[in-house]
Order: sequence, then structure tokens, then C-alpha cells
Amino acid sequence: MIELFGAGFDDRDPSWKRQRSKTTACALALIISGKLVYRIDGVTLHLSKGDLLFIPEGRMREAFHSDQDHHQKYWATFVMDEAGAGMLPMLHQQVPIVVKTGQYEYMKQRFAQLIQQWMGKLPYYEPISAATLTDMLGRMNRELDAKQYPSPMLKIIARIQDYVLTHYREDIRVDQVAMLVGRSPNYISTLYRRLTGSSLKEYIHQVKVSAARDLLYHHQVTVGQAADYVGFCDQAYFNRVFKKVYGFPPSILLKERNRALKPKGDSIIE
Repeated sequence: MIELFGAGFDDRDPSWKRQRSKTTACALALIISGKLVYRIDGVTLHLSKGDLLFIPEGRMREAFHSDQDHHQKYWATFVMDEAGAGMLPMLHQQVPIVVKTGQYEYMKQRFAQLIQQWMGKLPYYEPISAATLTDMLGRMNRELDAKQYPSPMLKIIARIQDYVLTHYREDIRVDQVAMLVGRSPNYISTLYRRLTGSSLKEYIHQVKVSAARDLLYHHQVTVGQAADYVGFCDQAYFNRVFKKVYGFPPSILLKERNRALKPKGDSIIE
């Protein structure tokens, strides 16, 4: 079982720095933008967007920005009992681990959910938070294991994900993606699930609703406009997919946005 100590989002703080000290808990972080450097037990790690960083408990750690583009990252600190740690081999290595995640949008979405639970502290937030963090750690460990697969397979997955990230506003079909990489729909569906743990359709939905969530929260748009922007022609279907991914409907996000003191920005949709 995981005991969560804290979770948050570092948002381009120019004064951000971590003095050299011993970590008192494990940490998991996802870099969203910018560049930064961690030195852990004498090992220097240069991190940028898409990097997942795991730091074990009891390591000597310091960190700082590496350029003028101050970073953004999600983070969580925690401890896990022996029974839980025994299920995840990477937790026993006692060394920092960095993975350029192939599940960036999913991890970003899960971190957002984790922080929402941690900050809200509604009933049962602790087991929900623990389950969310365990899911991320398990998927990170799976990505480490996936390195054993032949490079051509990983290149196919990377090409598929790049295509989805570039064309998420369009209607993306599995057979269309299969033609792109010169394989059958059944082959890429099986390969994608084997190497990532989720289906290609789930990944497409995660990318689309993640973009829609950012749009809804930071700009003055309606749910219908956001749905249309990311390629959903049926708003009711968009609402169902959004709720399946985030656990709540987009209308809840609009209420949070509207409670803000002032708008986050103007509409970007003509």
C-alpha cells in the first residue's frame, strides 16, 4: 500500500531550486516543459518534456533550472510498504530512474487526477490517490520492461503516437493508422496493447480529451466548442469519453473554471 505525503505542480517558478539533501520519501515526477538538472548520489540527470523521474528514498539530491525556460512538472512524494514494493521491481533498484514516457498524455492526465484528489481531500481521497499513483508506477515499470522488445516494434509505437499527437483534431481510425505504418489493424492493435498496456483507441481518446481539458480550463469556450476542436462531432459521446478518462463530466471542469477570479484567457476558436 502507498502512503502519499504530497503532490503538486511546479509552474515556471524562477526561484525554484532544491538544495542538496537526503530524500525522506520516494518521489515521482513528470516534466511538462522546460529543462532542469537533478544530481542524485553524484549522478547528473538532464530532464526535459516527457521525462518520468523516479527517486528512491534516502538518496542525496539537489536540483535546479538548466536554462531560462523555467520548467513545469507534476510531482508526488510517497512511501510504499514491502508488499506493494515487491510487485514493482524498479522500486528495489535504489537508484534514480528516468524514462522518456511513451504514455505522456495518459501520465499527465493521471497526475492531474492525483492532484485534484490530494487538494480536494474529499471522502476516500486517500485510497483513490494511492490507486492512481500505483497505476503510474506500474506503467512506468512496464515501459522499463518494454525496452527488451526489438527496436522496430518500438519505432512503430513511436510513429503511431507521433501521428496521433499531430493529428488529434482529426477523426483518427485504427485502419488509417495501420496503413500509415504498413501493418494490419489487428497487428498494430495487438502490438500497441502488448507494449503499452492500453489499446490504441484508448490512447487516441486520452490525447483528445487531454487537449480538450486544457482548452476548457484555460480558455473561454463551451463544451461543444472543445469537443468539435478535438474532432468529436457528437457532444454526448465526447461527454462519455471525457468522464471515462477523468472520472467526471466536462461540466464539472467548467464550474471550476468559472469559480476563478478572472478568466484564464480568451477564446482561441473563431
